[in-house]
Amino acid sequence: MAAFKRIADIADILILRVLPVICGAMLVLMVVFIAYTVVMRTVFLDPPFWGDTLALFANVWMVFLGLIIAVRERSNIAMEALYQMIPAQYGRWFRKLWAVAFAGFGLLLLTKGYEASSRILGSYWELGNLPKSYPMSILPIAGAGILVAAVLSLVRPLDEKAHTDDQEFP
Repeated sequence: MAAFKRIADIADILILRVLPVICGAMLVLMVVFIAYTVVMRTVFLDPPFWGDTLALFANVWMVFLGLIIAVRERSNIAMEALYQMIPAQYGRWFRKLWAVAFAGFGLLLLTKGYEASSRILGSYWELGNLPKSYPMSILPIAGAGILVAAVLSLVRPLDEKAHTDDQEFP
């Protein structure tokens, strides 16, 4: 049981502290790539052929990694609005149901995403012949993250962890 608690603590740190930093970096990279492409296109009339592709990859990776955070924090705005309208006991069951549904989605994304990313052929010539499987690897990565986040939200709500995190990390 202590080993599971330690693994859950590490997973929470990765999901709630590391992933937001990575998502923020992806957002900054996206803005930089797009701004550079626009300036090069409009001012110097020489747009880079790789700018839009890298901005697209940063966007896709940010969205998938952000979904992991949203699943762990249970921050689906539409569902939370629904939970406010129904009795609390039903809201708890619906939250659990959604966590199970997200766990299933994560498992599907992990398995089928791995198949898709490992089987895709070709490369991006504009990125030095980067294999297409590299950007697609976000699918199994996000699937594993969503699965872990959903299981964590089922077995350990954030409310229990909130005050211990503040003590461990000032």
